Amino acid sequence: MRIIIRKFDLVNIAKSVTGKSFSDIDNKNRLSKGKTKGIFGHVLEESLFNYDINSSSEPDFKDAQVELKVTPVKRNKNGSYSSKERLVLNIINFMSEHQYSFYDSSFWKKNKSLLLMFYLFEPEKSYEDYIILNSILYEYPIDDLPIIKNDYETIINRIKAGEAHLLSGKDTMYLEACPKGTSKTSVREQPFSNIKAMQRAYAFKSGYMTQIVRKYVMGKETNEKIIKDASILESQTFDDYVLSRIKNYIGDSVEALKEKFQVDSKAKNINAQLVSRILGVNNIAKSDEFLKANIKIKTIQQKESGTIKESMSFPAFEYTSIVNETWEESDLRDMFLTTKWLFVIFEKSHEKVHLSDAFFWTMPDEILESEVKSLWQDTVEKIKQGKIYHHTNSRGQRITHFLGSASTKVAHVRPHGLNKNDTYPLPVKEQTLGTYEYTKSCFWLNNSYIKEIILNRKKRA
Repeated sequence: MRIIIRKFDLVNIAKSVTGKSFSDIDNKNRLSKGKTKGIFGHVLEESLFNYDINSSSEPDFKDAQVELKVTPVKRNKNGSYSSKERLVLNIINFMSEHQYSFYDSSFWKKNKSLLLMFYLFEPEKSYEDYIILNSILYEYPIDDLPIIKNDYETIINRIKAGEAHLLSGKDTMYLEACPKGTSKTSVREQPFSNIKAMQRAYAFKSGYMTQIVRKYVMGKETNEKIIKDASILESQTFDDYVLSRIKNYIGDSVEALKEKFQVDSKAKNINAQLVSRILGVNNIAKSDEFLKANIKIKTIQQKESGTIKESMSFPAFEYTSIVNETWEESDLRDMFLTTKWLFVIFEKSHEKVHLSDAFFWTMPDEILESEVKSLWQDTVEKIKQGKIYHHTNSRGQRITHFLGSASTKVAHVRPHGLNKNDTYPLPVKEQTLGTYEYTKSCFWLNNSYIKEIILNRKKRA
């Protein structure tokens, strides 16, 4: 007689191995065959849940309508945890998926309930010694579901428009169509275009997974939400809602906004504070939706001439890490592929600073794969050669061989440490200084490029 396993039973079975390593669980000697793709899921399927490995379009546990997913967690330098990667789900069949509504889709039928088992990724350990941290039955929160549905529809609309080959993680917030295959040659036919499209799968973005990790593995409280009522998203997208709220205050001065929202501050980030109040949260950067969707806010202040004083910095890179990356798997490329920015423009006019515009922006693929790629390659090569330091100027500032804003159109590299003694180790000796460390550096978007982005937007408006 076939045994029917209930959802409650599945969770109990999964939780029974919390704190155990995969070698503790593996009673089928699966690990002895070496690490292969999906090895951890295979161990749990065979040794813990006692069912055969399969690639069915139905959920792993058909009776309970639950899909098993095993996903890695990494420990950050500050002791917190985050998801190591996106959670890849099922392959998207371009030829058929466009025919279905959300609740009839392959995504929903296979993934409407997920048994998530988290393990700690520790690269210094043997993979068979990785430990299960926790397991949960994940069913989508009522606040997330409208956004996930909208993401699904965005993906399907791309397919219907004959643009499956243009699908990108930047199109959506939580659920994305991620590349799935051994290489760029893993392509499929699409129904409304003769252009073959890269094979893709539904996936939850790493930012979305990180918030699940922090809630269920670390026990952190849920962050503030911009969307207080999920029904708001039945008639508009999240992006549209955010922009409509901000645009209600276009033309207001910073002083008027401070008075309106009772903000008494002279902090450097006052403009971001005001945008947060407009959207009904204390800190927009730490709002639930921005963290899950990996959206960053950037407030930009223009002078009366239209110029922008500051370039836009990103986190400092580690010299010893960047030299071991490939461009395709680099942190810089991944950041631009997975991050969306909310640009909020403040403009100085008649001695007052006014809120003048707001829009979402992502790095265009053609710019990323040309100018930004060339900058990254040049930077890596100079680090490998130990050719960083050039000279010290009259103000005591170190000038490098890295490409500066005067030499580039889009982005550049310059120091990003507290001072010259705020350093990272080098992979090889710096030729001129003879040291094995150098002041921290990072990539910056040129202020002239940001100005160009704003001007192009005004032309399209």
